[in-house]
Amino acid sequence: MRFWVMIGTGLAGLGCAGGVQAETLPVEGIYAAGTDAPSRARSIAISGFAGRGGERLAFAIDSALRGAVIEGRPWFELTFSEPPRGTTYTYDRDADPAAYRGDADAVMRGIAELSWRDRDDGTKQVEECAARDERDKCIEKKKVDIPCRAREVTLRPEVRLVSREGELLYGKGDQLVTSRRFCKDEEGSPPVDSMAEELARQFAEAVRIDLAPIQRYDTIRVLESREGMSKPDQTAFRAALKLTKNDVAGACRAFEALQPNNPQSVTILFNIGLCREGEGDLEAAERLYQDALAISPRKLEPQEGLARIASRRRAERQLSIRYGDEPR
Repeated sequence: MRFWVMIGTGLAGLGCAGGVQAETLPVEGIYAAGTDAPSRARSIAISGFAGRGGERLAFAIDSALRGAVIEGRPWFELTFSEPPRGTTYTYDRDADPAAYRGDADAVMRGIAELSWRDRDDGTKQVEECAARDERDKCIEKKKVDIPCRAREVTLRPEVRLVSREGELLYGKGDQLVTSRRFCKDEEGSPPVDSMAEELARQFAEAVRIDLAPIQRYDTIRVLESREGMSKPDQTAFRAALKLTKNDVAGACRAFEALQPNNPQSVTILFNIGLCREGEGDLEAAERLYQDALAISPRKLEPQEGLARIASRRRAERQLSIRYGDEPR
Protein backbone atom coordinates (compact mmCIF):
# COMPACT_ATOMS: atom_id res chain seq x y z
CA MET A 1 0.00 0.00 0.00
CA ARG A 2 1.32 3.44 -0.90
CA PHE A 3 0.21 6.81 0.34
CA TRP A 4 0.90 9.82 -1.84
CA VAL A 5 0.34 13.52 -1.48
CA MET A 6 -0.07 15.48 -4.69
CA ILE A 7 0.97 19.11 -4.64
CA GLY A 8 0.21 21.67 -7.30
CA THR A 9 2.47 24.58 -6.41
CA GLY A 10 5.97 25.20 -5.12
CA LEU A 11 8.49 22.62 -6.32
CA ALA A 12 5.90 20.88 -8.44
CA GLY A 13 5.48 23.91 -10.68
CA LEU A 14 2.05 22.94 -11.92
CA GLY A 15 -0.36 24.94 -13.99
CA CYS A 16 -0.16 27.76 -16.48
CA ALA A 17 -2.04 30.89 -17.38
CA GLY A 18 -5.55 30.66 -18.71
CA GLY A 19 -6.32 27.30 -17.10
CA VAL A 20 -4.59 25.29 -19.88
CA GLN A 21 -3.03 22.03 -18.64
CA ALA A 22 0.75 22.35 -18.86
CA GLU A 23 3.00 19.57 -20.13
CA THR A 24 4.36 17.76 -17.08
CA LEU A 25 6.22 14.63 -16.04
CA PRO A 26 5.54 12.60 -12.87
CA VAL A 27 8.04 12.33 -10.03
CA GLU A 28 7.38 10.14 -6.99
CA GLY A 29 9.55 10.17 -3.91
CA ILE A 30 10.02 10.36 -0.18
CA TYR A 31 11.26 13.76 0.94
CA ALA A 32 13.11 14.53 4.14
CA ALA A 33 11.77 15.72 7.45
CA GLY A 34 13.09 19.08 8.56
CA THR A 35 15.16 17.53 11.36
CA ASP A 36 17.07 14.24 11.54
CA ALA A 37 17.28 13.45 15.26
CA PRO A 38 13.58 12.54 15.80
CA SER A 39 13.98 9.68 13.28
CA ARG A 40 15.52 7.70 16.16
CA ALA A 41 12.24 7.87 18.07
CA ARG A 42 9.77 5.25 16.90
CA SER A 43 7.30 6.04 19.67
CA ILE A 44 6.40 9.40 21.17
CA ALA A 45 4.49 9.90 24.38
CA ILE A 46 2.50 13.10 24.39
CA SER A 47 2.67 14.38 27.94
CA GLY A 48 0.84 17.17 29.73
CA PHE A 49 0.52 20.31 27.62
CA ALA A 50 0.14 23.40 29.77
CA GLY A 51 -1.52 26.72 29.05
CA ARG A 52 -5.00 27.76 28.02
CA GLY A 53 -4.50 26.33 24.53
CA GLY A 54 -2.36 23.39 25.58
CA GLU A 55 -4.84 20.54 25.28
CA ARG A 56 -6.09 21.79 21.93
CA LEU A 57 -2.48 21.91 20.69
CA ALA A 58 -1.79 18.40 22.00
CA PHE A 59 -4.80 17.08 20.12
CA ALA A 60 -3.71 18.82 16.89
CA ILE A 61 -0.15 17.48 17.12
CA ASP A 62 -1.41 13.97 17.88
CA SER A 63 -3.63 14.08 14.78
CA ALA A 64 -0.88 15.52 12.55
CA LEU A 65 1.73 12.97 13.60
CA ARG A 66 -0.71 10.07 13.22
CA GLY A 67 -1.15 11.23 9.63
CA ALA A 68 2.57 10.74 8.91
CA VAL A 69 2.50 7.48 6.93
CA ILE A 70 5.49 6.39 4.84
CA GLU A 71 5.28 3.38 2.52
CA GLY A 72 2.06 2.36 4.22
CA ARG A 73 3.54 2.40 7.74
CA PRO A 74 2.99 5.01 10.47
CA TRP A 75 6.19 6.92 11.05
CA PHE A 76 5.51 7.25 14.78
CA GLU A 77 3.64 5.28 17.39
CA LEU A 78 1.77 7.87 19.44
CA THR A 79 1.13 7.15 23.11
CA PHE A 80 0.33 9.12 26.25
CA SER A 81 2.57 9.20 29.28
CA GLU A 82 -0.33 10.39 31.44
CA PRO A 83 -4.09 10.76 30.98
CA PRO A 84 -5.00 14.06 29.33
CA ARG A 85 -6.88 16.50 31.48
CA GLY A 86 -10.15 18.28 30.80
CA THR A 87 -12.93 17.66 28.37
CA THR A 88 -11.50 19.19 25.21
CA TYR A 89 -8.89 16.48 24.70
CA THR A 90 -10.08 12.93 25.35
CA TYR A 91 -8.69 9.53 24.50
CA ASP A 92 -10.37 6.14 24.51
CA ARG A 93 -8.34 3.89 26.83
CA ASP A 94 -10.23 0.79 25.71
CA ALA A 95 -9.42 1.44 22.07
CA ASP A 96 -5.67 1.43 22.78
CA PRO A 97 -4.72 -0.30 26.05
CA ALA A 98 -1.05 0.67 25.56
CA ALA A 99 -1.87 4.34 25.36
CA TYR A 100 -0.61 5.20 28.82
CA ARG A 101 2.51 3.10 29.01
CA GLY A 102 5.69 4.87 29.99
CA ASP A 103 8.32 3.23 27.77
CA ALA A 104 8.16 5.50 24.71
CA ASP A 105 11.40 6.42 22.96
CA ALA A 106 10.72 10.13 23.50
CA VAL A 107 8.34 12.42 25.33
CA MET A 108 6.80 15.55 23.86
CA ARG A 109 5.79 18.27 26.27
CA GLY A 110 4.47 21.68 25.43
CA ILE A 111 2.73 24.85 26.40
CA ALA A 112 0.34 27.03 24.45
CA GLU A 113 -0.82 30.40 25.73
CA LEU A 114 -4.04 31.62 24.17
CA SER A 115 -5.32 35.19 24.19
CA TRP A 116 -7.80 37.27 22.21
CA ARG A 117 -9.10 40.80 21.94
CA ASP A 118 -11.70 42.74 20.00
CA ARG A 119 -10.88 46.09 18.44
CA ASP A 120 -12.69 48.67 16.36
CA ASP A 121 -12.35 48.00 12.64
CA GLY A 122 -14.14 50.82 10.91
CA THR A 123 -17.55 50.53 9.29
CA LYS A 124 -19.28 48.99 6.34
CA GLN A 125 -21.94 50.69 4.27
CA VAL A 126 -25.31 49.02 3.77
CA GLU A 127 -28.63 50.07 2.34
CA GLU A 128 -31.65 50.41 4.60
CA CYS A 129 -35.23 51.27 3.86
CA ALA A 130 -35.95 54.94 4.63
CA ALA A 131 -39.64 55.03 3.71
CA ARG A 132 -42.44 52.54 3.04
CA ASP A 133 -45.83 52.87 1.41
CA GLU A 134 -49.18 51.81 2.85
CA ARG A 135 -48.52 48.20 1.76
CA ASP A 136 -45.21 48.23 3.65
CA LYS A 137 -43.22 48.19 0.43
CA CYS A 138 -39.92 50.07 0.55
CA ILE A 139 -40.13 53.15 -1.66
CA GLU A 140 -36.97 54.93 -0.54
CA LYS A 141 -33.56 53.63 0.52
CA LYS A 142 -30.61 55.21 2.25
CA LYS A 143 -27.04 54.21 2.87
CA VAL A 144 -25.95 53.85 6.47
CA ASP A 145 -22.63 53.01 8.12
CA ILE A 146 -22.57 49.94 10.35
CA PRO A 147 -19.80 49.77 12.98
CA CYS A 148 -17.50 46.77 12.75
CA ARG A 149 -14.96 45.12 15.01
CA ALA A 150 -12.15 42.63 14.50
CA ARG A 151 -11.57 39.65 16.76
CA GLU A 152 -7.87 38.82 17.01
CA VAL A 153 -6.78 35.49 18.48
CA THR A 154 -3.14 34.81 19.36
CA LEU A 155 -1.61 31.41 20.09
CA ARG A 156 1.91 31.13 21.49
CA PRO A 157 2.84 27.44 21.21
CA GLU A 158 6.11 25.85 22.28
CA VAL A 159 7.04 22.15 22.22
CA ARG A 160 10.04 20.06 23.25
CA LEU A 161 10.77 16.46 22.25
CA VAL A 162 13.17 14.74 24.66
CA SER A 163 14.53 11.22 24.34
CA ARG A 164 14.22 8.63 27.10
CA GLU A 165 17.90 9.34 27.87
CA GLY A 166 17.20 13.05 28.32
CA GLU A 167 18.55 14.30 24.98
CA LEU A 168 16.71 17.21 23.39
CA LEU A 169 15.71 15.90 19.97
CA TYR A 170 13.59 18.82 18.82
CA GLY A 171 12.23 22.15 19.94
CA LYS A 172 9.95 24.67 18.30
CA GLY A 173 8.09 27.80 19.29
CA ASP A 174 6.04 30.38 17.46
CA GLN A 175 3.46 33.14 17.76
CA LEU A 176 0.46 32.71 15.50
CA VAL A 177 -2.28 35.26 14.97
CA THR A 178 -5.58 35.15 13.12
CA SER A 179 -8.23 37.84 12.81
CA ARG A 180 -11.86 37.90 11.71
CA ARG A 181 -14.04 40.92 11.10
CA PHE A 182 -17.65 41.12 12.25
CA CYS A 183 -20.18 43.92 12.12
CA LYS A 184 -23.14 44.97 14.20
CA ASP A 185 -25.71 43.84 11.65
CA GLU A 186 -24.44 40.24 11.76
CA GLU A 187 -25.61 37.56 14.13
CA GLY A 188 -23.08 36.60 16.77
CA SER A 189 -19.32 36.98 16.66
CA PRO A 190 -16.47 34.71 15.50
CA PRO A 191 -16.00 31.82 17.98
CA VAL A 192 -12.64 31.94 19.72
CA ASP A 193 -12.48 28.14 19.94
CA SER A 194 -12.61 27.57 16.19
CA MET A 195 -10.05 30.32 15.57
CA ALA A 196 -7.71 28.80 18.16
CA GLU A 197 -8.20 25.36 16.62
CA GLU A 198 -7.19 26.74 13.24
CA LEU A 199 -3.95 28.11 14.70
CA ALA A 200 -3.21 24.87 16.57
CA ARG A 201 -3.61 22.86 13.36
CA GLN A 202 -1.29 25.26 11.55
CA PHE A 203 1.45 24.83 14.15
CA ALA A 204 0.88 21.06 14.35
CA GLU A 205 1.34 20.69 10.60
CA ALA A 206 4.66 22.59 10.84
CA VAL A 207 5.73 20.18 13.60
CA ARG A 208 4.73 17.20 11.44
CA ILE A 209 6.84 18.52 8.53
CA ASP A 210 9.80 18.97 10.88
CA LEU A 211 9.55 15.51 12.45
CA ALA A 212 8.55 13.10 9.68
CA PRO A 213 9.37 12.65 5.98
CA ILE A 214 6.62 13.05 3.43
CA GLN A 215 5.82 10.66 0.60
CA ARG A 216 4.71 12.65 -2.40
CA TYR A 217 3.61 12.39 -6.00
CA ASP A 218 4.42 15.51 -8.04
CA THR A 219 3.68 16.43 -11.62
CA ILE A 220 6.44 18.83 -12.63
CA ARG A 221 6.31 21.07 -15.63
CA VAL A 222 8.84 20.46 -18.40
CA LEU A 223 10.67 23.30 -20.10
CA GLU A 224 9.21 24.28 -23.48
CA SER A 225 11.65 26.76 -25.01
CA ARG A 226 12.81 25.75 -28.50
CA GLU A 227 15.49 28.41 -28.69
CA GLY A 228 18.50 27.29 -30.76
CA MET A 229 16.78 24.23 -32.25
CA SER A 230 16.57 23.64 -35.98
CA LYS A 231 13.11 23.63 -37.55
CA PRO A 232 12.99 19.81 -37.83
CA ASP A 233 14.07 19.53 -34.18
CA GLN A 234 11.43 22.07 -33.14
CA THR A 235 8.80 19.91 -34.81
CA ALA A 236 10.10 16.80 -33.07
CA PHE A 237 10.21 18.69 -29.76
CA ARG A 238 6.57 19.75 -30.08
CA ALA A 239 5.64 16.12 -30.69
CA ALA A 240 7.60 15.12 -27.56
CA LEU A 241 5.68 17.68 -25.51
CA LYS A 242 2.38 16.16 -26.64
CA LEU A 243 3.55 12.71 -25.60
CA THR A 244 3.96 13.86 -21.99
CA LYS A 245 0.16 13.76 -21.67
CA ASN A 246 -0.25 10.02 -22.28
CA ASP A 247 3.13 8.38 -22.99
CA VAL A 248 5.80 9.45 -20.52
CA ALA A 249 8.33 6.85 -21.67
CA GLY A 250 7.80 7.88 -25.30
CA ALA A 251 8.25 11.55 -24.42
CA CYS A 252 11.50 10.77 -22.62
CA ARG A 253 12.84 8.80 -25.60
CA ALA A 254 11.93 11.71 -27.87
CA PHE A 255 13.76 14.22 -25.64
CA GLU A 256 16.83 11.95 -25.58
CA ALA A 257 16.82 11.67 -29.39
CA LEU A 258 17.10 15.45 -29.60
CA GLN A 259 20.15 15.73 -27.33
CA PRO A 260 22.92 14.91 -29.87
CA ASN A 261 21.88 17.83 -32.09
CA ASN A 262 21.27 20.12 -29.09
CA PRO A 263 23.98 19.36 -26.48
CA GLN A 264 23.86 22.91 -25.05
CA SER A 265 20.07 23.15 -24.81
CA VAL A 266 19.05 23.81 -21.22
CA THR A 267 15.53 22.73 -22.14
CA ILE A 268 16.63 19.30 -23.38
CA LEU A 269 19.07 18.75 -20.51
CA PHE A 270 16.45 19.62 -17.90
CA ASN A 271 13.68 17.57 -19.48
CA ILE A 272 15.89 14.47 -19.72
CA GLY A 273 16.98 15.10 -16.13
CA LEU A 274 13.32 15.18 -15.13
CA CYS A 275 12.83 11.84 -16.91
CA ARG A 276 15.75 10.32 -14.98
CA GLU A 277 14.44 11.75 -11.71
CA GLY A 278 11.03 10.24 -12.37
CA GLU A 279 12.66 6.86 -13.01
CA GLY A 280 14.52 7.07 -9.70
CA ASP A 281 18.00 7.45 -11.28
CA LEU A 282 18.98 10.35 -9.05
CA GLU A 283 22.67 10.33 -10.00
CA ALA A 284 21.92 10.75 -13.71
CA ALA A 285 19.29 13.41 -12.97
CA GLU A 286 21.75 15.28 -10.79
CA ARG A 287 24.39 15.33 -13.54
CA LEU A 288 21.91 16.61 -16.11
CA TYR A 289 20.63 19.36 -13.80
CA GLN A 290 24.22 20.40 -13.07
CA ASP A 291 24.99 20.48 -16.81
CA ALA A 292 21.95 22.71 -17.34
CA LEU A 293 23.09 25.05 -14.58
CA ALA A 294 26.62 25.20 -16.03
CA ILE A 295 25.04 26.74 -19.14
CA SER A 296 22.41 28.86 -17.33
CA PRO A 297 23.48 29.29 -13.66
CA ARG A 298 20.34 31.20 -12.63
CA LYS A 299 17.81 28.80 -14.13
CA LEU A 300 15.31 28.01 -11.40
CA GLU A 301 13.99 24.63 -12.56
CA PRO A 302 17.34 22.74 -12.39
CA GLN A 303 17.98 24.31 -8.99
CA GLU A 304 14.65 22.98 -7.76
CA GLY A 305 15.48 19.58 -9.21
CA LEU A 306 18.75 19.45 -7.28
CA ALA A 307 16.90 20.50 -4.12
CA ARG A 308 14.41 17.64 -4.56
CA ILE A 309 17.24 15.15 -5.05
CA ALA A 310 19.07 16.42 -1.96
CA SER A 311 15.88 16.06 0.07
CA ARG A 312 15.28 12.51 -1.18
CA ARG A 313 18.81 11.49 -0.29
CA ARG A 314 18.44 12.99 3.16
CA ALA A 315 15.15 11.13 3.52
CA GLU A 316 16.94 7.87 2.73
CA ARG A 317 19.34 8.55 5.58
CA GLN A 318 16.39 9.26 7.87
CA LEU A 319 14.77 5.98 6.81
CA SER A 320 18.03 4.19 7.60
CA ILE A 321 18.09 5.77 11.05
CA ARG A 322 14.45 4.89 11.58
CA TYR A 323 14.49 1.28 10.38
CA GLY A 324 18.17 0.27 10.32
CA ASP A 325 18.51 -3.12 8.63
CA GLU A 326 14.82 -3.87 9.09
CA PRO A 327 13.19 -4.57 5.70
CA ARG A 328 10.70 -1.92 4.59
